[in-house]
Amino acid sequence: MTTKDSQFATGDTLTVTIDALATGGKALTRLDGMVIFMDRGLPGQTVEVKITKKKKRFAEAVMTKVITNALDQITPRCTHFGTCGGCLWQNMEYKKQLEWKKRFVSDSLSRIAGTQDLEIKDPIPSPDTFFYRNKMEFAFGEKQGNITLGMRRYATHNVVDLQECYLQTEHTVEILALVREFVNATPALTAYDATARHGYLRFLVIRETKHTNQCMVQIITGKDTTNSDSQHRAIRQLGQLLQERMNVTTFIHSLRTHTSQVAYGEKTYVVLGQKSLTEVLNFENGMRSLSLTSHADGFFQVNTDATARLYGTAIDLAELSGTEKVWDLYCGVGGLALAAAPNAKDVFAMELSPQAISSANENAQINNIENVRFVSGDVRSALKDEKSQPDVVFVDPPRSGMNAEVVELLMKRAPKRIIYVSCDPATQARDIATLSTKYTITAVQPVDLFPQTAHIENIVRLDLTD
Repeated sequence: MTTKDSQFATGDTLTVTIDALATGGKALTRLDGMVIFMDRGLPGQTVEVKITKKKKRFAEAVMTKVITNALDQITPRCTHFGTCGGCLWQNMEYKKQLEWKKRFVSDSLSRIAGTQDLEIKDPIPSPDTFFYRNKMEFAFGEKQGNITLGMRRYATHNVVDLQECYLQTEHTVEILALVREFVNATPALTAYDATARHGYLRFLVIRETKHTNQCMVQIITGKDTTNSDSQHRAIRQLGQLLQERMNVTTFIHSLRTHTSQVAYGEKTYVVLGQKSLTEVLNFENGMRSLSLTSHADGFFQVNTDATARLYGTAIDLAELSGTEKVWDLYCGVGGLALAAAPNAKDVFAMELSPQAISSANENAQINNIENVRFVSGDVRSALKDEKSQPDVVFVDPPRSGMNAEVVELLMKRAPKRIIYVSCDPATQARDIATLSTKYTITAVQPVDLFPQTAHIENIVRLDLTD
């Protein structure tokens, strides 16, 4: 319902009741044939929103006030909830979160891939719903002359000075407090201003292992040549302090000169400690554990124990007998390829990043697995040039999904089975719409790696149509 008729315009303020959630977590309501998408909210809430964009059949709005809570709404655990951009659903029971994530998968496959009457299994839950992340990225900012450190404020570039967080660990918050205290007591260190494009401190990335008691802290700075000697000395002092007081096993300094606000440095230096972390994946389906090494800029799934469930489920769905030639495209540091290897004849795996492939080869040695071949390069080149013919192909592409040419080349290869793992049901469904001309979906299994958020991993098994 609304306090105004449907002839609203951009800039108008409306009072509406949220009907549902759209894939990705946006809230929506329907008004006289018009769908209004809101940046956040829960079904059942009555909210005040401001219209930011209006098209012929839909409009977009931002929430400005919650007037009435939803009946099944719960109290969020974190005091920063609603201002910090890290969590969207702390005010929704976890069981309800899984229900909506299953619906996102179903809606994407039916709407985009055109599937009908498809059985989608209930999502496999994360073993932990709080303190589950092994990596988080924090930004530096400035407020009233003080350097702040935390997450971006919801829908802005401003920094929430985090005093608590329930996504990573209590240890993470202790590290943030120590770094914040140090940088504010060190005159040579200034926060980077993205608008003015000057300043030094940009990001702090914290990685922690769940089963091997290791911690990597990476500080990403600009290159302030006016005071660089004292700044670099201060960074080393910070690393020593973290090593002594916070059990940090690796401290890394990265330099970023590009103005885009991404927590990645063009040059990286190991200041103290080891160059990498080693984590253990413990599977629940009888598979042997894997030890996986990753470097500062290498990709590793952020929820360790849920990743073991994800990979274990993917291997189960592949139904490997030990005779298959297996390919793993977009293999990262090799986790899925190495998990498949004991049940396959041989595995060919590819990843664009040379550093990731270096880690993958190291991981093969650590786990004494010899029937895997890792290659650095573009996936398209493998599909065009690799001489072996796969029986089963695992794909776990970036959020953007597979390139259209990759999908076509994969179909030409015509493996008997494809196991498609994705962190975005919409782009996955787009690719499956093409694959479905030659393949039949035989299983859909969501796996939750991201509690308190609208994100969901999804596994789809596709079998070559007879």
